Amino acid sequence: MSLHSFDFIPISIVVAFSLLVLSSCSSEEFAVVPPQERVQAIEQLQQAKQTDLEDAKDISLGPIAEGDYLAQADKADSAIRDLKQHSDVPRSEVSDALFVPPKHLSPAMRAQLVKKLEQARALDDEKWRNNLGSEDENWLTLLCDIQARRATRVIKKLETGEPVSWFDINDAMTTPEEIP
Repeated sequence: MSLHSFDFIPISIVVAFSLLVLSSCSSEEFAVVPPQERVQAIEQLQQAKQTDLEDAKDISLGPIAEGDYLAQADKADSAIRDLKQHSDVPRSEVSDALFVPPKHLSPAMRAQLVKKLEQARALDDEKWRNNLGSEDENWLTLLCDIQARRATRVIKKLETGEPVSWFDINDAMTTPEEIP
């Protein structure tokens, strides 16, 4: 089955959400790809890299999408190299590199992303409130404010149908647990 098929797009969104949600889970961060799974992981990464490079050539998607695809192809290439050279490659690195951004976001997908971003923004606001008066108040409140602004900016782009990069989406999804 081709990665370009209709069935792959919802799967890629699920993978994206999984990456965004699981990125802060400590047990997932440190799990490594076992030796018996390396060959299969390398093959999947090579296929994802090829798809990313092909999609990057689609000028109808615009320069933001091209950048996303080239960045993902680079992640796949890096993960392939790491799997070939190292024994302790995190599963999270491989999962992140396997993600192929969808060519288009449906209104339902945009709504799901907006919901996740609103949740992340609410967590930023909560951490901001919880750290008022603390020793690190200025630093933490500044970081939380920056994250909330990022989320707001990406939400606006998603709601208005503007192009937005997956890097910006991932960056805006950073939760307060990931902020020191």
